Amino acid sequence: MIKKSVVGRVDALLKTDLFSSVGKEKLVPICENHCQNKTFQKGKTIFSKNTSEKCIGIIADGTASVKKERVVINHLKAGDIFGAVTLYNDCDRFVNDIVAQTECTVIFISKDGIDSLLSRSPEFAKKYIKYLSQRVYFLNEKIEEYTAPSAKDKLLSYFKKNAVDGSFVLNEKMTELSKQLNISRASLYRAIDELYDSKKIGKDGNIIRLL
Repeated sequence: MIKKSVVGRVDALLKTDLFSSVGKEKLVPICENHCQNKTFQKGKTIFSKNTSEKCIGIIADGTASVKKERVVINHLKAGDIFGAVTLYNDCDRFVNDIVAQTECTVIFISKDGIDSLLSRSPEFAKKYIKYLSQRVYFLNEKIEEYTAPSAKDKLLSYFKKNAVDGSFVLNEKMTELSKQLNISRASLYRAIDELYDSKKIGKDGNIIRLL
């Protein structure tokens, strides 16, 4: 009989795009032999530059942030994955910090488990390559944001890339957003005003509309 904890892991993995093409019969032995669950309290470090074990993590519940020094690079929610980019890298350390924003449960899969899936499931291998390609694209977008010539250009680029149907919900703290864009809070507020005055954006409370 399959343990309840294993069933929970399988169900969580099947909800992700990366593992969605892997049949349950292939995931069960992976979840039995190569997985473990860990729960982290808010503010605790999940992964850091001191982490040396080769594995990937899947957020099963809660949210976390990806940080480079004090700058927030990305936000992770249930179903999101981290560690896949560095799993087959010669570097023996993780490159960023993953910090729990809320109480967070993470499923860790060892490199041996991923090796097994890659060798047994061509569809998983394709999904893995697709995921890595998407991360390269994401990082290129981040480079564009950081190298934009002005705070206004950085902010407009950020809004455009993250808007849904022409609107962006500004639900991040200004301090976090300024760190993410690598600009001061004063520059951030000034950039918002400049974009509004030049009719690049419209504002309705915390909703930003691209014009």
